[in-house]
Amino acid sequence: MIISRQLGALLIVVCLLGLGPAPSLAQDGPVLEFILLGDIVGWPNHLGDDEPAVDVTLVPCRAFGQDLSDDYLKRWSRIYFPRTSETLRAYDVLFFNHPRLSFFTLLQQEMMVDFVGTEDRVSIAYPLSHYKEVQEPWLNSPISDAIPIDFDRFVVSVQRGLGQWDGYSRLRLEPDMPPVFTPFEGTGAFSDPIYEQFRPAYAKQGARIWIRGVNGPPQEPEVPAFVSWDYGDTEAWGFGIHPGTPRNHWQETGEWWELMFLNVCYYTRGEDPMIFDEALSRITVKSYFSSYRDSVSMFQNIVDFVSNMGANTAQAEETLTEAGSIKEEAEADYLDMEYESAQERMEEALVLASEAMDEATAAKDRALLWIYVSEWMATTAAAMVSGVLLWWLMVKRKLYREVKTTQLGSA
Repeated sequence: MIISRQLGALLIVVCLLGLGPAPSLAQDGPVLEFILLGDIVGWPNHLGDDEPAVDVTLVPCRAFGQDLSDDYLKRWSRIYFPRTSETLRAYDVLFFNHPRLSFFTLLQQEMMVDFVGTEDRVSIAYPLSHYKEVQEPWLNSPISDAIPIDFDRFVVSVQRGLGQWDGYSRLRLEPDMPPVFTPFEGTGAFSDPIYEQFRPAYAKQGARIWIRGVNGPPQEPEVPAFVSWDYGDTEAWGFGIHPGTPRNHWQETGEWWELMFLNVCYYTRGEDPMIFDEALSRITVKSYFSSYRDSVSMFQNIVDFVSNMGANTAQAEETLTEAGSIKEEAEADYLDMEYESAQERMEEALVLASEAMDEATAAKDRALLWIYVSEWMATTAAAMVSGVLLWWLMVKRKLYREVKTTQLGSA
């Protein structure tokens, strides 16, 4: 139990370090700083993996299915959550992924409410959970009043057995809405029945419904899936598409949802939403970013393996460093909407990453060769010694003469 908790704590540290540090107070750049409150697993945590315009900082306050104590989670949530309203407003986006708000003080929750109503700031919430550890703190929090989802009605729906659609469903865009989701209508993200888990995001009175879930149970064949409303000087959002462990919808259309969430941010901040052609250009370049990330992960695994054998991987690492510099240039082009240039640079970076992989593989082969040679020499030497001893014992036994039986042996 102690070892598993230590491993779990190490997992959190890796997730936190990988998702980036807190932003500086000087914002208003092309990169949107997300502060994400919620589970240590789930696809919202990876919105910035292959999207240079998004940088995610995770504040872990739930570990569903993980063997982690509340003390660990409370400690990490206190460490990574901003201490002042000014520091919190340095972020651009506040994202709730069914968090356990019991880890946050009332003052911290008031800070979040203040953020939700701040101009040019974006709040997106998935508070929907079937567990009391999430439900009760959310219902008792002032944050629930700022989010357009009728959580009380959702809890009643859960009690009636209608709080989740486990079959495959699909979504339907509401007509005559601003172009936040409509540029992605032709991608199949809405019309295909791929939504393996969906929870109704009941809209509060006065909220706007952007997307509906359809093909539901007979009692509720159609319910809201994405809603928003005016709150303070901005617009707050809520949704019901399950953001937990990898789901079918994320495997099928996750790359598009990354851009849809980005479009929600652009629209809320008063910026021009992207159109389909721009989204398609982004998807193309993002596929290169994803391939590069996979290559770097494989490279690091090889280097970690051979470094324990004393292999020299300096040349390979230098090549990968050069590829990383080119990738940074590609990200800058991407943020400047120079997508063709970004693609060309990423093609060059991938070539260098492949060369680095080959160099690392060669270093691994050399290290393993010496291990094989050493083992062969040791095995051969042992066999030769054994053979000589056996030869002397079996073939050269004529050098030994027979002796008479002793009295003890003849008795």
